[in-house]
Amino acid sequence: MISKRAIEDLEFDKVLDMVRRYSLSDIGRAGISAAKISHDEAVLTERADRISCILSKLEAGEVSLSPFVSLTPLFEAVERHESCFDGRDLTLASSFVSSLKLLAAFEDDPSLCPQELKDLARELDSALNPDGSVRDDHPLMRPLFKALEGERSRRQEYTSQILSSQGRLFQSGEAVYRNERVVLPVKREMRGAFDGYVQGASASGGTLYIEPFQLVELNNRVTLAEDAIMRMRHQVLSQLSAATRKVAPLLEEAEAYLADFDFHYSFAHFIRKMKCQRAIFSNKLDLKGARHPLLFEKAVPVSLSVDEGVRVVVLSGANAGGKTVTMKTAALMVLLAETCGYAPFDEGSSLPLFKSIHTDIGDGQSILENFSTFSSHMSNVARICREADADSLVLLDEIGSGTDPAEGAALVDSLLDYFKQKGSMLFVTSHYSTVKLHAYDDDGMMNASMEFDESTSRPTFRVIPGLPGDSHAIAIAKRMGLPQSVINSAKESLGTSSTVSQLIASLNGKTRALDRKVTQLSLEQKRLERMEAELEKEKKETQELRQRLQEGSADELRKWMKDTRRRLEKLVADLSKKGTIDKKDTKAVKDFIKEIGDKSAEADKEVELVKEERWEAEDIEYKVGDEVFCGSYGRRGVITRDLGKGRYQVSIDSMRITLTRDDIRPAPAEKGAQVSTYKITSSKPQVTLDLRGKTLEEALNAVADQIEACLVHSVSTFSIIHGYGNGILSQGIHRYLKSQRDVKDYYFANPEDGGMGKTYVELG
Repeated sequence: MISKRAIEDLEFDKVLDMVRRYSLSDIGRAGISAAKISHDEAVLTERADRISCILSKLEAGEVSLSPFVSLTPLFEAVERHESCFDGRDLTLASSFVSSLKLLAAFEDDPSLCPQELKDLARELDSALNPDGSVRDDHPLMRPLFKALEGERSRRQEYTSQILSSQGRLFQSGEAVYRNERVVLPVKREMRGAFDGYVQGASASGGTLYIEPFQLVELNNRVTLAEDAIMRMRHQVLSQLSAATRKVAPLLEEAEAYLADFDFHYSFAHFIRKMKCQRAIFSNKLDLKGARHPLLFEKAVPVSLSVDEGVRVVVLSGANAGGKTVTMKTAALMVLLAETCGYAPFDEGSSLPLFKSIHTDIGDGQSILENFSTFSSHMSNVARICREADADSLVLLDEIGSGTDPAEGAALVDSLLDYFKQKGSMLFVTSHYSTVKLHAYDDDGMMNASMEFDESTSRPTFRVIPGLPGDSHAIAIAKRMGLPQSVINSAKESLGTSSTVSQLIASLNGKTRALDRKVTQLSLEQKRLERMEAELEKEKKETQELRQRLQEGSADELRKWMKDTRRRLEKLVADLSKKGTIDKKDTKAVKDFIKEIGDKSAEADKEVELVKEERWEAEDIEYKVGDEVFCGSYGRRGVITRDLGKGRYQVSIDSMRITLTRDDIRPAPAEKGAQVSTYKITSSKPQVTLDLRGKTLEEALNAVADQIEACLVHSVSTFSIIHGYGNGILSQGIHRYLKSQRDVKDYYFANPEDGGMGKTYVELG
């Protein structure tokens, strides 16, 4: 169960609103809610598989879907058992089926849109206009409209004839409508000239609107024709309503399918937009590049790994450094993964499944309930303590900050122990030094800090796992514009009592050095792996080339030998038939033997050319005096003469033999019992080299001696105090360090350790 407070604190509904933007229907939007959160891995796997399938189809882009109208008004009419539905409700069914056809094509499942629904949609489209009115060209309506036009034509003919023939009786030459009937505008003084019904008079009373008895019949006939059309329209709508009612269960089934599909479809679009990856569910929380969805492109990726045995994570660091956002990002990854099986993090991220999530984030102060900030927090935390268990994720933001610091810190320490014993996973943000130390001393807890850029006095919003973070309150206050006198006074008051800050600075320095070494080792390993792969590739290509050459040469040799054998057999047969050998026969045999010799010489020449080309390609150049390994047994020898064309005279013990380049390979010099002596003239290196008060030349000489001493005595790091001054000393020393190949890295110290008045040096 995810508490309502957690949904609000984590702004999960805002994230779901982002997903709802991609929905095709109202029913689909309604289905995207926190109620869909599940801790059943089988359910989440099924959802993720379905979304993955939709993603593949979206990438292919073969079928585009259109939005679905809501069928709620139509289903309500069905439930009311109305005999005739409103035409606008009937058009909803037609529009729905039109979108359903596309969905069936997208899903490659024709059964999603049965033939009955297609037939209904076709019938509705042919009978109704888009506004739901019956079409005038409907087969049942055409005769009635024709009859109506006939009646209207006869009425028009009558009124036109009488108006034109007795024009002096009328106020105008046009008939008018009164009470939905056609009447004649007769002058009042001419009333006696007509027998009929008076349907009204003009405002001045000078005109009477009279419907002569003959026109009454014509009007009645027109009215009856119009009534027939209205009755037929109602009949058509009733027929269409009956047909729609008949397939209403199919429409309900289609809408139920749509609701489920639209849930997965909307998340598929969200996943594409946010570049989400599929979640791995395990007992370990390992976030790689997690991005807060509401921050989107502005989000700084969060990477945080929590070992299985760790249940409490203490986030510390500068104010506005991203502690709360980091904590909320981790929880949002859990909520999204438990909703759709995906989340906006990098591939390989893993998450535990939590049955409940509880939060205490923000200020819950209430004037009406007489709650202070601290009281509100404690009330909420008390509820969390009662409800949380081993399957819970708990987020507490700056808990205990609204009361006495000593009591607040003690309370937080106790809460850490309490939730650890319960087995809940707890994320807590805190500035209390004792809380950081408490987590540092417990194997079931871990610190994580928000990185802070000392050079700019600004947070980077990146997480450094395993290290507590300094609040950097003074640095931030200075950046915010507090008077320098206040800043200086605060630094003096802080003095050397900030042991935790010193511990943090020391750990950060060691971590940075370790990270650099790990990065260098990783790069070197990748370079070696790349070289190994290239060598393996070249070896494979060489073997394939050699095999092709050997196969080609063997095929050519077999062909030549076959032809040669055939010619030899023919020559022998010819000699056998003759019984004697003349000069011509002798010449033929000699020519044949010469051809064999020429062929052999040609082959040898080609082999020599190949060898020469290979020798030219090789980098190894042998010279007289080089030691080499000889033959397959690898006996050691010395080259005594270069005979040319890849041939060498080699002395092996007392023997001298001639070998080709193929038969030798370089031999490293034998390690003899060599003894060399030297005297160390350099003094022992200093841990900290203080150069204050020296000239630049004196300082550089001292740094050179220090580097030499460190190299001789295998010391890899030292520090240089050069002071602030006008920067000449520090800049000159840094230029010198940059030019030394034995210097691997150098950087200014942390502010509390000397800042820009001190430089750390690392030797390679």
